[in-house]
Amino acid sequence: MPPDVFTIFLDENHCNNQKLLDVLREAGVPVERHLAHFPRATPDEVWIPFVGKNNWALLTSDARIRYRNNEKRAVQENNVRMFYFSTNNLSGLQMASALKEALPKMKRILQRQPPPFCAAITKSGEVHVRETFISAAEN
Repeated sequence: MPPDVFTIFLDENHCNNQKLLDVLREAGVPVERHLAHFPRATPDEVWIPFVGKNNWALLTSDARIRYRNNEKRAVQENNVRMFYFSTNNLSGLQMASALKEALPKMKRILQRQPPPFCAAITKSGEVHVRETFISAAEN
């Protein structure tokens, strides 16, 4: 079972979202920010493996990662645990509210669902595993 403490990697679009950072800090969740590790516009298939290798959970609004071959393969081959906001037009405050509600559910999923997977966070803070993959280790 994964440890109770997990680290969230905020992608480039969210790594400076102060409202998300505040929610995570208040919850005691360690955060890694995209721009602390990569320059702007680094292709997703470059940084996604880094998230998996560090056993961090990805938080993004880019649900399309699930459909783009190179990115989907990076999630699968690197056992990434990906959470994404299911609605891409939420304000920072709405995302923060959804994340605050979602964090306990995310923790349960991280404890029970082996990687790799993609899970959606709804506007109300519900969390649903949408896609699981065969991990690279099982191939």
